Amino acid sequence: MTKPLVELPMAGAFEMVLDNELGGPRAREVMQIAADRYDDLYAERKRYENGALAKHLVDSILPGIAFYQTLLEDPETQQRSMDLVEAAFGQWAASRRKALEPLARRSIFYWLMRFTTKFVTTRSYPDEGWEIEWLEVNGDVIAYNINRCFYLEVLLEYGVPELTAQYCRVDDLIYDGLSPHAKWVRKKTLGRGDDCCDFRFERVKGP
Repeated sequence: MTKPLVELPMAGAFEMVLDNELGGPRAREVMQIAADRYDDLYAERKRYENGALAKHLVDSILPGIAFYQTLLEDPETQQRSMDLVEAAFGQWAASRRKALEPLARRSIFYWLMRFTTKFVTTRSYPDEGWEIEWLEVNGDVIAYNINRCFYLEVLLEYGVPELTAQYCRVDDLIYDGLSPHAKWVRKKTLGRGDDCCDFRFERVKGP
C-alpha cells in the first residue's frame, strides 16, 4: 500500500478504537483505507480563502468523513459504523479535554473564559461559516447561540449530515464537568435537529 500524500488527522483516536474492536492487523488495514480516502478528499476539497474555515475542513471535518465512509463500505464494520465513530470521537474529545484540565482546575478559569471567549470564538468561528448570537458575557454567565454552522453545511454537502451530532457531542465531552469553577449547560444543538447550538457557561461561586 502506498503512503497517503497527507497525514490523516485524528488518526490516533480512530486507530485506538479499531485496534480494540478489530485487532491490530485488521485495524491497520482499515486505517490505511481511511487514510487513502482522506487523501482523495483532501485533493478534491473546496479551497477557502479564510484560514479558519480551511483548518476546520482539513483537520476535523474531512477526517471524520473519511473514517465514517470507510466504515460504511466495509462489511465487517458497516452495521456498527456510527458506534465506532462515536467511540473514536470520544477518544478525540478526551485528548482535547486533557489539555484543558490543568487550567480548568484553577480558580481563575471562569475569569479567563469571560475575557477571552468572545475574541477566540469569533476568530476561530468566523462569520463566513457561523452565525453567532451573543447573549451574555459577564461575571456570572457566558452564553451564546450558534444559529448557522459550517460543519453542518459541509456535512450536508458530502451527504453525511448524521455525523454533525458527533461533532456537537465533542463539546459536551470536553466541557461537562471540566471545571469546578464553570458549569457547562447545553440543551440544544443543530446537529440533533434543534434551531441552534446553545453554549452556556455558568460561574460556580465559591463558599
